[in-house]
Amino acid sequence: MSGHILIIEPDREEHRKLRELLSSEGYDIITASDINTARQISKQLEISFVLGNANLLGFRMSTEDR
Repeated sequence: MSGHILIIEPDREEHRKLRELLSSEGYDIITASDINTARQISKQLEISFVLGNANLLGFRMSTEDR
């Protein structure tokens, strides 16, 4: 696969779990704990997919949507 999967998640344990799962499937994983770091990474590497914490990506779910 060309490029990388960028995971944006502030929780280190979630980073670890997602990295292990996706790495075991052969994906190249890059992680960032915040959106600013993710933007810097994306300027330096080819990112194919982004998997992120909904709040950090600007998505807000109402309690009715949960």
